[in-house]
Amino acid sequence: MLAAAWGALAAAGAGAAERFAFVALGCMPYGQENFTAYERLLGEINRHGPAFTVHCGDTKSGSEPPTEAFLKKVHTWFDTLEGAVIYTPGDNEWTDVHRKNNGSQDPLVWLGKVRAEYFSEERSMGRAPIALVTQRREPGAEKFVENARWTRGGVVFATVHVVGSNNNRVTGTESDRGAEELARAAAEFRERDAANAAWVRAAFAEARATAAPGVALFFQAEPFGTAKAASGFELFLKTVELEAKAFGKPVLLVHADEHRYRLEPKIVFPDGVRLENVTRLETFGAGDIHAVLVTVDPESPQVFLAGPLLVPGNALPVLPRPKPPAAKP
Repeated sequence: MLAAAWGALAAAGAGAAERFAFVALGCMPYGQENFTAYERLLGEINRHGPAFTVHCGDTKSGSEPPTEAFLKKVHTWFDTLEGAVIYTPGDNEWTDVHRKNNGSQDPLVWLGKVRAEYFSEERSMGRAPIALVTQRREPGAEKFVENARWTRGGVVFATVHVVGSNNNRVTGTESDRGAEELARAAAEFRERDAANAAWVRAAFAEARATAAPGVALFFQAEPFGTAKAASGFELFLKTVELEAKAFGKPVLLVHADEHRYRLEPKIVFPDGVRLENVTRLETFGAGDIHAVLVTVDPESPQVFLAGPLLVPGNALPVLPRPKPPAAKP
């Protein structure tokens, strides 16, 4: 019964008043020991029949060396999904390959490989691909082929290439990276950071121009918990904050990174500003091979209704332990 209901939602057209559903996942499969569970998850997604699926990056763990064969295997997995699949890269695919346990490889070489494998065309992956608008169309931002935008039911959706490991903002203290590599990483960060901010502004500009009922952004990093003074997420978060505040309608931020499910409405930004219209949704990950399912109702004041998509046969997710109460003075 439930599968039939979701299938009916997904089969609905793209009219502004019609409900539909999408699935998001990230930080998986993370090792061969999880391949069977991951394929079971992909089958469960097909059973639900969402309008589209978004993978929020980190297709391998940070301790696994990258290989071109695995990039292609991931692509093959994406193309087993019946609907459209949109992907945004994670840090494990490229920024972290400089680590010794990854073979001390060049992150920018692997960024190029990721872009070539998944973003050669302006359309999604999956068995029923959809057309995408990508940042390659913007003069001076042609290399950022991974930043994509699409609409359904009038709602604006966009991926933004924001990754863990402080978004590849290096501080010069990484002992396993030479001065030249650190300089190249710093330049890469500055250029992508500016492009990401421009892409966020473009998504909200389209939303305002089309009177969109809501906006959803997808990225890999958990950007709110960074304690570093030199945060790689400062410009991104400030841009989202300003644009979401001006937009005023529901905004959903979907990301991976911490490997735990979290649904947090009324987000507080680093400057202390709470926005009632912004909700953060974090996917499962690592050994918890499950996803999140979001119903989108353009006529509802809330627009986005999210919850976990648990896979029968996969181990139940391990919930984070609650913090003990603070000691009384």
